[in-house]
Amino acid sequence: MCAEQAELHVNGCLDVSVLAEKKHKRREAAKSAATQQTAKTETIKPPVISTALEMLREIEHKSFDICVAHEASKPVYNKHTPEVALQPRSVRPLPDYKRMPFTSFTVDAFKYGVVEFCTAYFLTHFHSDHYGGLTRSFSGHVYCSRITANCVVHKLGVSHEQVHALPMNTRCNVQGVYVTFIDANHCPGAVVIVFEVPSEQGLVRIVHTGDFRASREHVEQILRIVAIDTQKAVLPEHVMSAQATLCVSPTIDYVYLDTTYLQPSYVFPPQTDVVRAVASFCSKINADASFLPNFGHKPNPRISPITRWFPSRSPQSVRKRRVLFVVGSYTIGKERLFIEIAQHLGARIYVSPAKRRMLECLGSSQLVQMLAPDMSAQVHVVEMSRVNMRGMAEHLASAQKCGGFSSVVAFSPTGWAHSGMHYGARPEPRGPDPLDPGLADPESHEDFERTTQLLAQAACMHGDSTFTIDNLKPRGSSSTVTIFPVPYSEHSSFAELARFVCSLKATRIIPTVFSSAAINDTAARWLRHWQTINMHFERRARAADANIPPTHHPTLGLRDCKNIV
Repeated sequence: MCAEQAELHVNGCLDVSVLAEKKHKRREAAKSAATQQTAKTETIKPPVISTALEMLREIEHKSFDICVAHEASKPVYNKHTPEVALQPRSVRPLPDYKRMPFTSFTVDAFKYGVVEFCTAYFLTHFHSDHYGGLTRSFSGHVYCSRITANCVVHKLGVSHEQVHALPMNTRCNVQGVYVTFIDANHCPGAVVIVFEVPSEQGLVRIVHTGDFRASREHVEQILRIVAIDTQKAVLPEHVMSAQATLCVSPTIDYVYLDTTYLQPSYVFPPQTDVVRAVASFCSKINADASFLPNFGHKPNPRISPITRWFPSRSPQSVRKRRVLFVVGSYTIGKERLFIEIAQHLGARIYVSPAKRRMLECLGSSQLVQMLAPDMSAQVHVVEMSRVNMRGMAEHLASAQKCGGFSSVVAFSPTGWAHSGMHYGARPEPRGPDPLDPGLADPESHEDFERTTQLLAQAACMHGDSTFTIDNLKPRGSSSTVTIFPVPYSEHSSFAELARFVCSLKATRIIPTVFSSAAINDTAARWLRHWQTINMHFERRARAADANIPPTHHPTLGLRDCKNIV
């Protein structure tokens, strides 16, 4: 770049008026030179610059061309067609699994631009991978739960008029389609959606799980909803009643399934066990800080003689140290864990101002009262990405100023930090494994009752197992920071997915989480095999003409599964 061009570029960045004046002089000089030429040449007029922003863009592109002219592989700005460089990015096409069949509805489909056919955009919960693309300029109509609606309006700035909050456990009519929300056991406001679509072929039943932690209650509630005639109301007392009995087991035409953990290595203990163990663990540390350094370690009788020269720390001074407890969280979620810890300690909770505004959207006055105005609170909630050794050391340094904390114990509650190898992988069953997708023909099993029992036991594996303090193993530790991964998952484990699929008579099951081609293929084979098992059970039951209520049908495996959460 020559001196004149460099000066022109710098002046353009600092003062647009100087740029305009010099550019005008250059144009006049170019016109004068062109008229004096004897040979006839074609004069190419530069594009008309109408705004200061376009002036700066042209200077930027010209400078770029001069610097990289020798690199033919790099794109060069063409000043004759500036509109090509300013074209907006193409919008990704809408995947088929985002559109609900026989409707003009989509679910969690906000990052695909304006969908021409869509008349109702459903949002299952307020996590960014589901509401991504939803902004204040969104022009469609959003249907979600009350908690999610509060988050959409206050966090994203979407207009109240465009957000429609539907009541929980109540059948609603949305543009001629019957829609019922039930709790997804995921994060506050997350829902499983039951669509009942009148069509020429009859009533089409669709279940979209969103993100969910499958449980026995989900199966029972879905069956209660679809068993009630659409001409009748479905109210919370119908969905939640434990005394409700079913005379038929309706078929679900489509199930859109959360397959986040559709791998056998993921076996999670019940959430209640995890919450109880972590809260109890924090209480022990809070009562006696010396409990943590000795936790999980056996005393070593062979002590080097030189260590006896060092003064031992007084137990009383150890007990006086104040420990800070930190829980990782997402935008919304993990509330059960940090609330339980705070209640066990009799402490308050500190969150960032942004997180506080989010928690206020939940509509719980009791939770808001537990929030502290500063970092002196003993329980803190931070972003999940901050729960690492460096992040916790920095957080402890900030909290020491007003809290007087000497150390921090942090928890990373996520299923990704856990697999079967930590708490015992799924044991090999005796005989044929009914969950194995390699078994192409379940009907070849000679002992049908034994197969049924195997399915119930394998599908509910670890359902009755307990999670205690002894299961906690630190991922990293120093003299002031200790981090524990916690298998507190808000997604379904592999066994819970098996039980859910085998408990519903579903014609088609569509995964909503995708990974590599190999993993996707394996997931599809699991689902097809479980459906085959379910159909086999149904044929056997009909052949035996068993007069058994569907809630106790062998397919459900509910008789052999207890305390499943």
